[in-house]
Amino acid sequence: MKSDRKNFAEDYQAAFIHYLNGGDQEVALQRAYELGRRAIAGEQNILGLIGLHYRLVQAVKPQLRANLPRGQAIARSEAFLTQVLALFEMTHRQTLEMNQSLRDSERRKAAIVGSAFDSIVSFDVGGRIIDFNPAAEQLFGHTRAQAVGHDLAELILPASRHAAFQQTLDLCRERPEGGAGQRQEITARRADGSEFPVEMAVTFIQVDNAPFFTAYLRDLTERKAYEAKIEYLATHDALTRLANRNLLMDRVEQAIAQAARRPGQTLAVLFVGIERFKFINDSMGHSFGDELIRKIAGRLQHGVRDGDTVARQSGDEFVILMGGLQDGAQDALRGASEILALFMQPFTVDGHAIHLACSIGVSLYPDDGKDAEMLLAHADAAMHRAKAAGGGTVQFYTHDLSVFAAERVRLENALWSGLERGEFSVHYQPQVRVADGVIAGAEALIRWQHPELGMVYPARFIALAEETGLIGPIGEWVLETACAQNRVWQESGFPELRMAVNVSTRQFRHDGIIQALESLIAAGQVTPGSLELEVTESSLMDDMDESIRILNELRALGASISLDDFGTGYSSLAYLRRLPVDRLKIDQSFVHQMEDDAQKRTMVREIIHLSQAFGLSTIAEGVETPGELAFLAAHGCHEYQGYFCARPLPASDFERLLRQRRTGH
Repeated sequence: MKSDRKNFAEDYQAAFIHYLNGGDQEVALQRAYELGRRAIAGEQNILGLIGLHYRLVQAVKPQLRANLPRGQAIARSEAFLTQVLALFEMTHRQTLEMNQSLRDSERRKAAIVGSAFDSIVSFDVGGRIIDFNPAAEQLFGHTRAQAVGHDLAELILPASRHAAFQQTLDLCRERPEGGAGQRQEITARRADGSEFPVEMAVTFIQVDNAPFFTAYLRDLTERKAYEAKIEYLATHDALTRLANRNLLMDRVEQAIAQAARRPGQTLAVLFVGIERFKFINDSMGHSFGDELIRKIAGRLQHGVRDGDTVARQSGDEFVILMGGLQDGAQDALRGASEILALFMQPFTVDGHAIHLACSIGVSLYPDDGKDAEMLLAHADAAMHRAKAAGGGTVQFYTHDLSVFAAERVRLENALWSGLERGEFSVHYQPQVRVADGVIAGAEALIRWQHPELGMVYPARFIALAEETGLIGPIGEWVLETACAQNRVWQESGFPELRMAVNVSTRQFRHDGIIQALESLIAAGQVTPGSLELEVTESSLMDDMDESIRILNELRALGASISLDDFGTGYSSLAYLRRLPVDRLKIDQSFVHQMEDDAQKRTMVREIIHLSQAFGLSTIAEGVETPGELAFLAAHGCHEYQGYFCARPLPASDFERLLRQRRTGH
């Protein structure tokens, strides 16, 4: 430092004498600026500069020009010092401002790095950590003090990633411009040893010829979980967690490819349709139905072989893929029978024991289809044939089922337009008093006259109407039409008739029948005692309390209640005692040919005696012979209907029958 000051004094003296002796002013200013810069750099402070200057003023007289006036010499001396001091002050201020700016920049940088959401880790070319921001501390579980100085790979990467990370560093060293900033997904390790996915980008930085790297790391755990959830939902049913149609089709195609490579192996597609689910869902509510579906899915999942796929096809339909079969039909039948057996035990939901059955359609590769779409379509057709046959059975696909499936689709499409086009009509079958043969009432029965299909009877389309939801509007139309016709007959002078109308499960469960009846009463289409509503046993059983409430409301509106098809279902004395019904209807399956069947006669007799014990009237349907009528009369049955009197008739023919009975012709 002393030598610096000596050199500075000598340089200052030379520049000062040159200026005092009339040297060029610009050159003098450049020298003054350089001296000021050197003073700021530490070669001289301001007080030392002033002392140096005045010592020179006293010492430089011998070196001045002889003819230089003293006043001019003093003035030029002061001017030089002033210029040096001004430049000194300006340079000093600029230096201070620059240093302050650098310090502010460093503080801003530190604040930004410290508050960054991403983890930022700086490390030297050897991989040693030189900085570790708070986000990194939180992410990895190491403090900055613990991290700095440690090898980055050793600290935050699992051993399996060390070699790959070293390759990244080597690339950055060899080609900083090419290796910097590249993003990659890697597995990182926390202080507790747990591993997790991160995205890492490494940037090359060089300051004052000192190179280092900065790694920006972002936790991908949440993003990966979200992506996995989206991928899962794309291939699985959200309600049951079973495979959905997308995943099912993919697995069927895989199974087909595998079977094609292994001669002698085949596969089966089982299409499972749940019986009565729509009724239960409508009756108990959708939350109850969802829980029931989950229970069914769980039972199916645990009831199949390891490696079989269980998928949910739609609301109450499931598909099971059985692969690797050696004896296709036998193995598939065995699997289907085991599925049927799963439904022998009730499903418990919210304390309710729900009894269900299923229908199963089976298609086999390659006989019934060589691709997933065909196999699924044929299994679906077989399942619907099983349902049409009564349900609770297994049906293998046959080629005629393609015709059946096409017919079903055609019928469904025609059904939607039939009501709008006026293709439906109501026929009326007389209900006759056994004691005197008087027509006391009529049952309204729907008929469908299709322009191409001809007469379509209820057995062919009612179940389909239930499935599609059209049974609601069709049922309301039958009720309105029958009540309006009965009103016409009463106004025409015929004796008052009781009009019996069937009520679908959907109408009954959604209070639709109550609203429809209230509207008819308000319109004057129904008089008290003129309407009887026929409900089936099955529509009442799943929620007895709700059924009783609805029946009581209907009776309060003036309708009587007939329990249809009695004896074919539950027929429990306990529930019969509770139900507010007026009449039992003996099913035609008991009446038909009962003269030759002692068991049927016993059933009919017991139903009549039971109704008498409970104070109910009885009506038998399907009566065709005098012997059947005589048996009913002998045991006290009140009314009958059937071909023995008349088949269901159009309104005009029924009116003609009434006139004949009235006149005796």
